[in-house]
Amino acid sequence: MTESQPSQEPKPQTEQELRQWLLGLLSRREYGALELKQKLKQKGADAEQITELLDWAQQRDYQNELRYARMQVNAKLHKGYGWFYISQFCAQQGIKKELQQQLLEELDIDWFEVATIAYRKKYADKPIADYQDKLKRMRYLQSRGFGSDTIQLVFAELKEE
Repeated sequence: MTESQPSQEPKPQTEQELRQWLLGLLSRREYGALELKQKLKQKGADAEQITELLDWAQQRDYQNELRYARMQVNAKLHKGYGWFYISQFCAQQGIKKELQQQLLEELDIDWFEVATIAYRKKYADKPIADYQDKLKRMRYLQSRGFGSDTIQLVFAELKEE
């Protein structure tokens, strides 16, 4: 029988200590509110402290959901992901649908171009061997978050080349 270890409860910290810690985090990179809530909770902050600290950071623009969402969307875009993947990822990060929609309109993305670049990066100029290979390539684009209309356009363009 193994002896169970006592749980490592984080010791409660003062608001000033938590504020300093939060500033340290936010000085290194952008964080979403959901991620900060989880980190503050792990640090031992109670619900009231978490709300106060997030309000404090947002009022001073140390934490900004739009800026965080823009960073996340741009990062996924540059890695060749489509809107379905990006939208699902944003939802997991706690980014609201309204904010996602605002960014979608603001960025005015050519999804066909993003899908074509992702396809060419993966498959270069290798010709499609057979129908199974074509399906495999279509599934690849689908798994990257591109819709069937966009995928069809990519393959129509490939056929013309």
